[in-house]
Amino acid sequence: MNESTSTISNDELQLDFVGLGPVEFPVYDSDEYWGREVPYAVFILIFCIFFIILQFLVMRVMITDKDLKKLPAFQIMFMISFFDTIQLFVHLTAVFYILNSKPHFNLPDYLIGAVMNASWVSMLILSIFLNLNRLISIVFHFKSNRIFSPFTMKIYFSIILVIWCIVCFLNSVGYSRMVYLLPAYTWHYASAKPLSAFLRTVSANISLVDVLFSLFAHVSIFSYIYFKAALLSRKELILTIQVVCVSVFHVIGYLTWEYFPIPWDLPIGVFIGHVVWMVWNAINPMLYVLINPRIRSLVLASIGKQTEVSGRTLFVASHVSTVRQSGTKL
Repeated sequence: MNESTSTISNDELQLDFVGLGPVEFPVYDSDEYWGREVPYAVFILIFCIFFIILQFLVMRVMITDKDLKKLPAFQIMFMISFFDTIQLFVHLTAVFYILNSKPHFNLPDYLIGAVMNASWVSMLILSIFLNLNRLISIVFHFKSNRIFSPFTMKIYFSIILVIWCIVCFLNSVGYSRMVYLLPAYTWHYASAKPLSAFLRTVSANISLVDVLFSLFAHVSIFSYIYFKAALLSRKELILTIQVVCVSVFHVIGYLTWEYFPIPWDLPIGVFIGHVVWMVWNAINPMLYVLINPRIRSLVLASIGKQTEVSGRTLFVASHVSTVRQSGTKL
């Protein structure tokens, strides 16, 4: 980062970032900083811990329930949740950066940024893949078993892991740098690195493809259902609604970043932009629990809560099998 760093005074540090230009980093030591920044840090801490726990509960359900784990859509959802969880852990590091109140641009910070960027790109690709799964499973259902066979799923996930490794490698060895910016409260690229602008463009384009393809996929799905008078099974209907709701948030998140008049010149504005990213990483398990009664029952089962199934109230101890035996259906 030396080539992008210049000290402009004893109290400020100036760095140059892709899409932002020079950013001045004050050396914070005033009461104003603590009064403004500490609430941000507390919010990030509570938000990330809550949704990391929820992610783990939902992921545990998807990988242990024999009916869910064999479905390609839930396998893709598990991988999305896996990369979302990694990003939530990275978001947690913002608590340290904010409370420490100094910019950090050393090897550990570069590695954290590399993991963040690789997980973000992989999650977006998996999101596109999930919408493709829904499109083929409903509109081209006669090809679904062949395209999403157990063998091909292993190939797809292997490709995703290779992409993750490539992006992480490019960021960690110095071809690109993603670091956490104070006072911008978000992750961004250092412009001095040769591939920073390229990877930022790739990431933005994948986000756009995710949004456009999700719109295309769901318009095609509902057009097929309407014109073919097709009836989805309850399982397929709930699964499709899950994916639709997640896609709707992806569209809202993208439009917010690109077109909503967020006051990016103010600290609260850039913090709102960061919150959109955190919510993007947290929205999936929340929607799964709210929409899918099977996942909701199994998650409640894992924490020993009371649940209501088919008009009957059951006390679920801690065994997922109890829910399955009760006749709960997806």
